[in-house]
Amino acid sequence: MKDYPRIETRLVNAGKVTEIAGFLMAFTVPVIALYLDGREVLREARFIPMGKLRNDLKRIYEGVFEA
Repeated sequence: MKDYPRIETRLVNAGKVTEIAGFLMAFTVPVIALYLDGREVLREARFIPMGKLRNDLKRIYEGVFEA
């Protein structure tokens, strides 16, 4: 995420913070969820293709912060 300094990240262990799974409707691990102005704009879960994730993050970041 060092390439996207304006995105705040949080790592949450759903085993320790059990309420988060229900709140995010994340019933498998791992889950990556990206929110923009309170709206989910990206979700990847279980088997996360890193190339696709990088491309999606780049597209979203450039669209929001470099527009």
